[in-house]
Amino acid sequence: MDMKRAVKGTEGKVKKEVIDKLNDIKADVVAMIMDDYDARLVVDDRNSKTNPQDPKYRDEFENRLMNFDFINMVSDRISFKLPDMETFDFRGNTMKVIEQILEGTAGIYVEVSEEDYEKMFGKKIISKDPLDTSVPKKERVYLMRYSNIVRAAERNTFGRNNYLTKYPFSNTPPIPVLDAADIYVRNNMDRWVEDAINDVVKKIKKGM
Repeated sequence: MDMKRAVKGTEGKVKKEVIDKLNDIKADVVAMIMDDYDARLVVDDRNSKTNPQDPKYRDEFENRLMNFDFINMVSDRISFKLPDMETFDFRGNTMKVIEQILEGTAGIYVEVSEEDYEKMFGKKIISKDPLDTSVPKKERVYLMRYSNIVRAAERNTFGRNNYLTKYPFSNTPPIPVLDAADIYVRNNMDRWVEDAINDVVKKIKKGM
């Protein structure tokens, strides 16, 4: 047998075993992040238009997580990369809501519809972008700091305060959902690669 070909064949088997193992790890990581998402991103107010458990937000987040390039191959090198706030794909309308939540929000904010804004201030809102433009215009909401000016306009227009829905993630620090699997991967990666290599060696020995 050509020794060079034999070595190359062994390297190919090791590479395949490592990639198979990393795909299993990817599934575990996605599950861990989604478990953390479900545990941390909970909204009790049914009036909120920014509920991350709404399927249009949750499903899209999970889908993008599944499509993230965890496994990278350059020449003969294989690496496993975890998503973070810089590398995760938050582009598009629906993901803006989740990005806002995960980045954290200092201060008290309320969700204001375009219609309510016009009622309170007598003009169209032009200085802000809605959180999600994928929904019908009537359902679009803007985050506004619950300042004395907004409180007064709310009371004068609707006869009371607390008419506007409080943004459920007001006064919330950054929520590190994407970091949920960091320690798990960091503490086990060397062992996983070693196990994959050992599995290949055992299979080769059995084939001798």
